[in-house]
Amino acid sequence: MRKDPLSIRFAKSEDRTPALLIVEDEVLIRLSVADYLRDCGFKVFEAADAGEALDILATETAVDLVFSDVALPGTMDGFALAQRIRAERPGLPVMLASGDSRKAAIARDLCENEPFFAKPYDIDDVVRRIRGLIRSRRPEAADGRVRRCEGAEARG
Repeated sequence: MRKDPLSIRFAKSEDRTPALLIVEDEVLIRLSVADYLRDCGFKVFEAADAGEALDILATETAVDLVFSDVALPGTMDGFALAQRIRAERPGLPVMLASGDSRKAAIARDLCENEPFFAKPYDIDDVVRRIRGLIRSRRPEAADGRVRRCEGAEARG
């Protein structure tokens, strides 16, 4: 029986550090957000486009949440990536961000309860929302292995 590449199970270990996938083509934004989230105690995977993100999700790598920019290079933008994840990995939260705040309505329809962030966003608000979404899925992991981080703002 062939395993669907995006249907990888979530790791059941209660000790596992929450893992995030950051999808952002702007290198400096991706690096600063990823570094900050690592400083907060998250395990962070990085992708520059939707194809790289799908490759990561197709591995045995456990990911608890995807945080993606809407404007991505290639044939798939952040909206299409979110749709694909929603269809093939139901329950995996996807948070979207964009410099175009008019896209918030589309993001709300697509991602339902997951938040949309207009750039520049407050990174501490992003961290709070990530923790809340992970807590709703993995109550044992949301706070115990993640450090408190405050005081930075992502400008992207």
